[in-house]
Amino acid sequence: MRPRLTPRLTLCPSPRPVPRLSPRPVVRAVLALALALAAGGCAKAGLDEANRVPQNDGANADVGDSLRLRNIFLLRGAGQDASAPPETLFGVLVNEAGRPDQVERITVEGGGSVQLAGPLALPPNQPVGTGNQPLGTVSGVRAGTVPMTFTFKDAKPVRLMVPVKTRTGHFADLPAAPQAPPSPTSPATAPPPQPASPSASPSAE
Repeated sequence: MRPRLTPRLTLCPSPRPVPRLSPRPVVRAVLALALALAAGGCAKAGLDEANRVPQNDGANADVGDSLRLRNIFLLRGAGQDASAPPETLFGVLVNEAGRPDQVERITVEGGGSVQLAGPLALPPNQPVGTGNQPLGTVSGVRAGTVPMTFTFKDAKPVRLMVPVKTRTGHFADLPAAPQAPPSPTSPATAPPPQPASPSASPSAE
């Protein structure tokens, strides 16, 4: 008489729980996309994957782990003589800290003055300067690259070598002067914080 075989049951493993995404990585991803688009709104955009450097026409900097400056450049007026109009300052700033910050002043080395469009508030996770909104104007500079220092209320100052562009090509239709302070962009409509380029260096306090 053959032994009676008992069927073996194979139990399927229970499904692994799906990890929940925290809100901050999602916000960072949205900001990353917005910054990429903002950097290319009036210039070239992209990322050099080999060097992890933003590819745009301006200067770029990171202040600590939470403040990003992207595509900072000056747009020269029509004339080149002493009566030439002030140059227009463009760029995108993103505050990824959990508290608001503010640009207190921007200074030019070797002469020149900066007139901000108004108080440059930097609310958390809301890019400022997108949509081709000028940050201010700069007078008294004639060089092709201008050393400028951004000073903030809380974050450390940062020094950038800001290029000066002429009003040709994709720069031709940009505003000549700010009409009002640039308004923050909500994360739902806005840029990746990308590593800074070698053109910037944090300033010592």
